[in-house]
Amino acid sequence: MGSLLTFPRFLRELNSFISPKDRFLVAISGGMDSVALLYLASQLQQDHDIYAVHVNHGLRDASDFEEKFVSELCESLNIPLSVHHANSPQKKGESMEMWARRIRQSAFDSAQKEFNCDWSLTAHHGNDNVETILMHMDDGCGIEGLRGIPKQNGKILRPLLQFSRKDISDYINEHALEYVEDESNADTSIRRNYIRHHVVMPWECQAPTIISRFNELAQKATEAVDRMNIVMAALAAEVKLEKNRFTIGDDVIGNLSGNQKVRLVKQLMGRTNMAWRRHHWTSMEGWMNNAETGSIFHINGNWSILRDRDQWVLRKKTLGHDGYRLSLNHVNSFTSSDDNTKEIIDARVVEGKNIQLRKWKAGDQFQPLGMDGTKKVSDLLIDEKVDRFTKEKQLVVTADGEIIWVCGQRISDGVKVTKNTTEFVELSLERELG
Repeated sequence: MGSLLTFPRFLRELNSFISPKDRFLVAISGGMDSVALLYLASQLQQDHDIYAVHVNHGLRDASDFEEKFVSELCESLNIPLSVHHANSPQKKGESMEMWARRIRQSAFDSAQKEFNCDWSLTAHHGNDNVETILMHMDDGCGIEGLRGIPKQNGKILRPLLQFSRKDISDYINEHALEYVEDESNADTSIRRNYIRHHVVMPWECQAPTIISRFNELAQKATEAVDRMNIVMAALAAEVKLEKNRFTIGDDVIGNLSGNQKVRLVKQLMGRTNMAWRRHHWTSMEGWMNNAETGSIFHINGNWSILRDRDQWVLRKKTLGHDGYRLSLNHVNSFTSSDDNTKEIIDARVVEGKNIQLRKWKAGDQFQPLGMDGTKKVSDLLIDEKVDRFTKEKQLVVTADGEIIWVCGQRISDGVKVTKNTTEFVELSLERELG
């Protein structure tokens, strides 16, 4: 019996997303999963341009061998390859996993721009999805966490999600394809590897349909969350933002459950697609069910909610400095504007970071949008012909100490919106009145 993974089935997974002549960038590590993906994608070459990207993190002795293997593989398939080496050091407080993810994302963005691709393809499959859902459950997730890995995330597509690791292995064996094995996959001190080797693989041996069952669960959870979000979006449309606060009357949400009230608050905050951990969710739900007038719940560093008689007041924190106020507002998409007091950036880049508004100072540097290296803020202001009086009042926005916006002038290249951006935040600088 042949593999359940075939090119027609692979193409079927892509067809609902792609258009004729779309250009694809394939992420290739050299492992079994990505090699299968590259071979399948190579069969699209009659109608589509196919490119590949490989990241050499330089963490293991085998890294250079893997790069050589991938280069020769792409050459044999006539697929242009972009190789990226990890030259950026870890930032303060950044874990190795976070660092590696940042390096990969930067490489994918660069290669996608280099080859002008419409989509990036990654080799996540059904077993990866099960592992992700189990980790979400271990973290105490709600129904959002049961959705697992999305098939589409911005311009990233994962066409192998409906197939198991066994399906991919069968495909590799059937076509006698060579690949390299990453020895770090056997390190069960890594949580995902432990779940893979000690939970999912033994479970799959006893229950071969468990991967497809989890895929069905993820699909049902996705549909349920989507339906709830539609209802919450309709309610949120009735609530207006005035002076950085939403006022929600009991007549609007009085009949909602605590869980639904929290969902509405998330909708108003622009955090609909962000999963909250169970403790965060249940603590807020419990508060909303029992809050007395005058009680305040601090949701995060930017948002708090007040119970005020027959209404709720959801307030967004703003940063003030020297007569100006900065607010961060989540928006649904990127729109260009000539208004230099507003900038839309990739929300994921600044998520959880300490945002500050301050005056620029001598020695400040950042990476201006579109530049490969850094530049002194003083030099940028000279280039932009900013007069001395205005220069003295120039403000910058920082995230964990790094400049992300020279206000009214230029954002940092590190926070720019790309084809892979799925969450957007608008930086808005306003002069305070009075």
